[in-house]
Amino acid sequence: MGVHEPTRFLAPAFPPRSVRTIVLSFIGTCFFFSFYRLSVLPDPGYYPHYIYDHIANYFEPGVYNNTLYQNGTEAAVHPHWNFSQPCQGFPSTEDVMVVMKTGATESFDKMPTQLLTSLQCIPDFLLFSDLEQQIGKYHIYNVLDRVEDILSSDRAEFLLYQAQQDCPISQKECTTGMPGGWDLDKYKFLNMVLRTWEMRPSMKWYVFVEADTYVVWANLIEWLNTKMDATDDVYVGGIAFLNNLPFAHGGTGYAISGVLLERLAEHVKQIPAKVLNEMAMHTCCGDALLADVIDKLNVSVLRASPMFNGEKPNTLPFSPRDWCQPLFTLHHMNSEEISGVWQYEQTRTKADPLQIRDVYHAFVGPNLVPRRPQWNNLAEQRCFETPEDGRGVVEKHAHESAEACARVCLAEGLAVDAEAYEKLRTDDERDWYLQQRYRRQSSTERGASVARDRSCFSWRYRDGKCCTSDSFRLGYPVSAKKEDDATSGWFVDGINRWIEEHGQCDEGTEWVTPVCVGKWCPDEMEKQRKQMEMNEQAKEEMLKKFGLELAKPNDGEGGDEDEGLR
Repeated sequence: MGVHEPTRFLAPAFPPRSVRTIVLSFIGTCFFFSFYRLSVLPDPGYYPHYIYDHIANYFEPGVYNNTLYQNGTEAAVHPHWNFSQPCQGFPSTEDVMVVMKTGATESFDKMPTQLLTSLQCIPDFLLFSDLEQQIGKYHIYNVLDRVEDILSSDRAEFLLYQAQQDCPISQKECTTGMPGGWDLDKYKFLNMVLRTWEMRPSMKWYVFVEADTYVVWANLIEWLNTKMDATDDVYVGGIAFLNNLPFAHGGTGYAISGVLLERLAEHVKQIPAKVLNEMAMHTCCGDALLADVIDKLNVSVLRASPMFNGEKPNTLPFSPRDWCQPLFTLHHMNSEEISGVWQYEQTRTKADPLQIRDVYHAFVGPNLVPRRPQWNNLAEQRCFETPEDGRGVVEKHAHESAEACARVCLAEGLAVDAEAYEKLRTDDERDWYLQQRYRRQSSTERGASVARDRSCFSWRYRDGKCCTSDSFRLGYPVSAKKEDDATSGWFVDGINRWIEEHGQCDEGTEWVTPVCVGKWCPDEMEKQRKQMEMNEQAKEEMLKKFGLELAKPNDGEGGDEDEGLR
């Protein structure tokens, strides 16, 4: 017999226990981090946006580099812009009639951009002017073509109107330099009301804007549909005053409910055309005239500022008062600015209502620097022209130079030793002194408190006068308006710290409740009633001193006699 080989037991096909432990631990760790990553993923639209932003522009037509995407705006807008579907997500204007007013002297400068941006997404709207014109497929109606005797006067506005009608070539070549455009505009408002109701009756809302007004339609439509009552007599906008008469400013835009516009149109229809002309001729502004006529219907204007806003991005004030509110309108917008804000709406990274602060982050914040020469940033809340104008040692020197003016905001909330400060003779020494104290204070609770409650954000120095402001605007070069030279600046670190401490809008969008302004407001009417009661009481007390009393109407026979003294 051969020698038997010992029986061999095959080792199991598993690694040693120590190796298995390591492998299982690794696999478990991978699973843990995978689930953790899933729990902290961005919103579901993140990856589609990521793919779109990084590769879609190479394959899709109509996708371009977003010119708003630059240093400082990376969080505000996407780097690429696909405008092949510009009206996707645009709100329904089914119950809203949009009415835009322009003039023959400006229509071809301003209207094409409006028609290429938001108006392309509105299926029905009316365009009114002082001359019948056509821009592509869009018709502009002459709202003055039924006005009697408009050509029978030698007033400048009527001479301009005549020149427009007679011009056989482009309006610019016929009417450039002619006066009267502003005055001609005021005749349009009441006639526009009549034509609007005649052409588009029975809508819930009518929104009136001008050719240099930008409208954030998503915000305005949501507000009208969810926070306003179209069955009430509503006349709402951003207000101005003329001889104590509050009125909705036309360029800022305003909304009128359908029930009120119907009443208004019927009322205006009863006014003879000659009287309408006289009314317009003797007022400064058509929007004020409109408010005066609405006042005859016992309706006062509702103020909804700063949502209806008369500024544009570079003049819009940003502050704790104007930050978290939604924007409805911007005014005095040129075509480039209208196109820019439309582009921002199309490419912004946020989906919630566009707020005032969003305009800051997209158009203003990236352009703020400590100092800009030959620039007006509109800082003019507190001004220092003499040492007596200042409260502290830094403010007492503010009028001396632009450098001294800039130190006012830096010194806010700091404990400055006046004697030590006066011993410092150069700008560099004084800057260093204040900056050291600012840095030390910034890390303390006191510094956080100053940041939250800051009231000096910007400054402007001009002709020995230093002005500061508790808001911050971008402004414009002095050459743009042929102004005297000025140097402007912003306390950028103070602005950024205020935004970190207070500017996140943690409570969401602040939809402003409109405030009634005028004699027909409930509060004002109650005030007038109480005043009348007080006057009557005062009369009675005075008469009692002489043993007299006011006669009361008799019940029954003789009750219609005039009141008098007994």
